[in-house]
Amino acid sequence: MRTKAAGPRGTGGRSPRLSRDLVVETAVALVRDQGLRQLSMRTLAERLGVTPMAVYKHVANRDALALLCVESILGAVVLPEERLAPVAWLRKLAGRLRAVGLRHRGLMDFLLEEGPVVQPALVILDRTVRKLHAAGIPWKEAGALHNTFFSWLAGAVRRQEPWDVSTPGAPPPFERFFAAAEALSAGDYPGLAHSLPHMRATDAGREFEASLGFMLEGIQRRIDARQTSPRKR
Repeated sequence: MRTKAAGPRGTGGRSPRLSRDLVVETAVALVRDQGLRQLSMRTLAERLGVTPMAVYKHVANRDALALLCVESILGAVVLPEERLAPVAWLRKLAGRLRAVGLRHRGLMDFLLEEGPVVQPALVILDRTVRKLHAAGIPWKEAGALHNTFFSWLAGAVRRQEPWDVSTPGAPPPFERFFAAAEALSAGDYPGLAHSLPHMRATDAGREFEASLGFMLEGIQRRIDARQTSPRKR
């Protein structure tokens, strides 16, 4: 006979009173354990030790639950100090968002598919655009830079997710790519031949830092170019 999963316990071993806050808090914990895509009203109800109908009294549906989870997760991100220059500010923020994204698999997929639809993501957008604009970047260009930078960031974090959850004995990430590339003639594909050893030797952390450096260097050059020419706002 199937037993009901034990839910969160309050003082005295009793289950705490179900509330919207508890529902979201427990759902975020599930996202950390299983990933956002695996989150469902049924698995949440099992974790809480209640029926799915009890959860529906606090959250309308699974989409609404996912939205609340993303809002809660991003709401915990502390923005860098305002005194920092734009590129240093973006570097620090990128590191914090990467850590959050790797801890909550599926978060970056959500942002890539839905965009910055929750209030904390909109705050990040606003602060980033304002930071770039204050450095001399026109509003339109600052918005485009935000979109480019954070689309890259979400993609970079999403790409690393399988590396962090691979099972023991599983082949290394991108092994099929390496095998296909190595099967080609080095004389016909010298770019691949020269790049592959470096790609194999680079771990996820170093790869992220290198690509982050490329992105930030490009942004800094645009800032420098604007600051040496008349502003167009």
